Amino acid sequence: MDTNIFRYVITIEACGSISAAAKRLFMSQPALTKHIGKLEKQLGVKLYDRSSSPLALTPAGRLFLEYAKEYAQEEREFLERLKKLEGDGLERVLVATTHRGGAYAGDRTAAFLARFPEVSLEYLDVSAEECENALNTGKADLAVYTDPVLSDQIEYMPLEEDQLVLVVPRSSAVLEGKDLSGNTPESPVEVEPERFRNPDLTWVLSTQNHSLYFAECAFFKKYGIAPVRSFRVDYVDTRYSIACGGGGIVLVPTTTVVKGAGSKDCAFCTIRGGSLYRYVIIAKQKGKNLQRGAENFWRFMVEQRFQH
Repeated sequence: MDTNIFRYVITIEACGSISAAAKRLFMSQPALTKHIGKLEKQLGVKLYDRSSSPLALTPAGRLFLEYAKEYAQEEREFLERLKKLEGDGLERVLVATTHRGGAYAGDRTAAFLARFPEVSLEYLDVSAEECENALNTGKADLAVYTDPVLSDQIEYMPLEEDQLVLVVPRSSAVLEGKDLSGNTPESPVEVEPERFRNPDLTWVLSTQNHSLYFAECAFFKKYGIAPVRSFRVDYVDTRYSIACGGGGIVLVPTTTVVKGAGSKDCAFCTIRGGSLYRYVIIAKQKGKNLQRGAENFWRFMVEQRFQH
């Protein structure tokens, strides 16, 4: 029996259909159906009730799935032990991170390695979209980045609320009549949403490969803002610097503002009656059984969430 069939059956159960499982396994649906048919012929039983929707396991199918999961677990343990016989005996865990996700994970790396010295961490610095691609293709074990999650093949947990702030040139009409004394990122001035609907405002926006792009889109949609004058800049620190120099309005995390150089030429704003934030999250491929080191990293990060 081809042992890959165990992984195929587990994936079908996780995805709920053969077509979805084939997509995750990077194979065609007819090919996967052929493998299942061959297995059923070998066993002399039907594993799936194809008349039901969604696809359901027969009693024989549930029994096979039970043993398939046991085999998969034993295989993982075998590979872990084999890996420790080679090299330095450390278990490698690859985590894809964005700029913001890497900062979050980096702050907690020393504490994690102190608790789990048998793990070797490797961080892959990529965009939010590439984080999800790395998970879906198996290139990364886990990912730490900011929401939203776009792929339906990913499950995640929020780790920290990431406060956002609008950085506005002090010369902007948005700030007319506002008291800016004591204005800081932690104490932003409240601005009515309608002030940001002025078509003469210049916005410095994120490029589409960053999660801040989606935060901007959500902000504009929620408050009925349609930017007329705008340009896009890839790097968040550069966008912030442009705003500090009076070049336009930006929406950025307060962490970017705090670590960056301040400026007397800009003010920090939030929306009156609302709040601006997103979440830092940890994510993995849906239904994937993590190896021990990756599972420990997931649990450790979840334990640390919302702790300051």
